[in-house]
Amino acid sequence: MNILCGCGELARCRTSWTENNPARRFLGCPNFMDPTTNCNFFQWVDAPLPNRWYQARMYELHLNRRNGQEQLLEVNNRYSRVVFYNRMLIVLLLVLVLIKFL
Repeated sequence: MNILCGCGELARCRTSWTENNPARRFLGCPNFMDPTTNCNFFQWVDAPLPNRWYQARMYELHLNRRNGQEQLLEVNNRYSRVVFYNRMLIVLLLVLVLIKFL
């Protein structure tokens, strides 16, 4: 699926996660954010979902997945802080023990 956009670049396949078009793939210009090219190439790859119910469910699944990823990141950050503080505590205890015996 090699399609050139208006500025001669290969169009990139992306996925829309808007509420109206969740999980719908489209082709777009890789320079769409560049105001100097002014290329507005856009083409849907997938047909729209059959009805609003499917759209709502797909969007809901996307939000749940994104929220789950954010929660996982938060837990990993918290775990990293705990590991760091535990290591600092061990170092502090070792220093105190060395000072006591020297």
